[in-house]
Amino acid sequence: MIAADALTSGSARHERQPVARLAVLAESVAVLASPVIAFFVLRLRAMSPVDLPDPSMHTIYIVDPSQMFNRYAAAFAATARMREGAQAGFLVLARLAYLGFGILGGFFVMRYFLALVAVVPAYVLLRKLYGIPAAVVGVIVLLSCPVLITAWGTDYPDCAVVSYIAGAVCCLAMPARDRGRPLWLIAGGVLLTLATWSHGIGIVLAATTVVVYVLVRLMRARRRLVRDGALLVAVAVAATVILMFASRAVLGQFDFIRPTLAAEKFLNHPDQIRQWHSANWRWAPYVSYLLVPPSVIVAFWLSFARRLSKIASPQLFVGLVCTVQLAVFAYLQFAYHVEALEQHFFSSTLWGVVCLALALTLAEMAKPIWGRRLWRWLPAVLVLAVPLAYEASPQVPAFGWVPAGTDLALTPVLFAAVMRFWTLGGSAHSARRARSVVAVALSVVAVTGSLLVLTVAQRPAMPPMTGLASAGDPSPTYGQALGGSASVLIDWYQVSASIPAFVGNPTYKGEQLLMWFRWGVRQFLEPVGIFHEGFNSLGPGFPVLSTADQHDLARRRPAELLLYSLTGDGFRTALGALSRYKPALIRTTVLRHGTAVLHVWLIVLRSFARRSIWPSTTT
Repeated sequence: MIAADALTSGSARHERQPVARLAVLAESVAVLASPVIAFFVLRLRAMSPVDLPDPSMHTIYIVDPSQMFNRYAAAFAATARMREGAQAGFLVLARLAYLGFGILGGFFVMRYFLALVAVVPAYVLLRKLYGIPAAVVGVIVLLSCPVLITAWGTDYPDCAVVSYIAGAVCCLAMPARDRGRPLWLIAGGVLLTLATWSHGIGIVLAATTVVVYVLVRLMRARRRLVRDGALLVAVAVAATVILMFASRAVLGQFDFIRPTLAAEKFLNHPDQIRQWHSANWRWAPYVSYLLVPPSVIVAFWLSFARRLSKIASPQLFVGLVCTVQLAVFAYLQFAYHVEALEQHFFSSTLWGVVCLALALTLAEMAKPIWGRRLWRWLPAVLVLAVPLAYEASPQVPAFGWVPAGTDLALTPVLFAAVMRFWTLGGSAHSARRARSVVAVALSVVAVTGSLLVLTVAQRPAMPPMTGLASAGDPSPTYGQALGGSASVLIDWYQVSASIPAFVGNPTYKGEQLLMWFRWGVRQFLEPVGIFHEGFNSLGPGFPVLSTADQHDLARRRPAELLLYSLTGDGFRTALGALSRYKPALIRTTVLRHGTAVLHVWLIVLRSFARRSIWPSTTT
């Protein structure tokens, strides 16, 4: 009888194995497809509006890096303007995507990869800690965050840093047995290294992550810490070396470390600090989205309110990383001279870990219903419903910290405290269990709704004040990330990325090219960024050559001049104004993609160009 029962049990297990494998396969496919599903369900904006030429200064390195290295390496040396080409942690992978899939295909393949870098480790972590429904909540929180969507929507490296850091934190927080831990450590080390070499702010985030990791291990798990630390160091060194060879192969630059250090030194000049960093804090109360990280952090610690030794190590690690990173950013902004919070390109890099902390907070708040087969999916449904409801009527007025911003920031704190006390007083009584469902539902909607409104609110008008950065920072368009159209942006991205192919590679090193166009035309922000905007542009008097323009031409001695226009008007006048420099029109085109139209002329200035690039006939 016992043998028969054992045989029957073994047969049942054998029959369940294919079903289990199919379930795992379906779950894996769903996670891998989640960015695509979210794109269509949430109608995510595929690209972000261009408010500065900075992103397209990186696009040129993705599309044709040799143009920059061959034309401007010497001209940019004094001002460290080749620093965009040194951000190999992002550019190498983005260029490989471009080489494999083209201009537009490469852009979206890279964004899909970056979304997976954040989503997959977060899903696995939350699944291990709370189960599949909580993991789905984490995925939705990440993929519906307007800050992440906006960051992913440009070629500025914050799109990579925000994913790398979030993925790395999940990998280092992962509860794993001794056999699995080295694999997660290796993955986390690779992502931290990529973040370090993607942007200067990534160095700060990677360093704080490692410091917190060591501290938590010293408190909780000292065994094999030296071995694990050595593994992280070895991974960082190996990943950096591999990245250097990859950079040489696809970008044309082996050493990106010295340009990074040179950029840091240059940006520490007093004139650069005044240009990019405000000397006071009075601008901050007008920026509502800055309240989101502290609100999430306070709500997180209230949700886990208990003795420090009682908080599980993964949750403790994530909470401490989020807290320390915000504290370091606040120090850099208000006690040092780095615009860590003032520039939305910089502050956005915090949001990956902030979203992770928010997902853990929601998971902890929803603990009373995780054991209920049907109701445990309610948080995921509600977290998805909040951005969908916003899309139905995206009308959020502009406001600052007082009073609306503060009230909204306190909402997650209040509900986290209430749910913590509710959990402490838990009961198996059916009536209380029913009330728990209602309490969790209200809390999830209140927390996610208030944080979403804080994030998308526009800045109110600021009164004139002294001490602000001279360059300023345009208000990010977070309110358009959900349910926004990107068709015009996609058209202009394709036009802009087509410009290097029209210009062609230089025939000799140092063959500089300057641009000339009518200033103040918003559509030019991206095209002029391709060749580094103002530094390589003549003044605003197009098509009349000013005295300042003549001085620039004499100083830079450009071989070529690139003319932009929306209609082609003024090109002939501009050519006549350049007569003293012996101009020769060598190529013209009209770049068109959808609604985007750009007229372009390429002119050789024979007064400065070598004879090898002179056209056989002149115009």
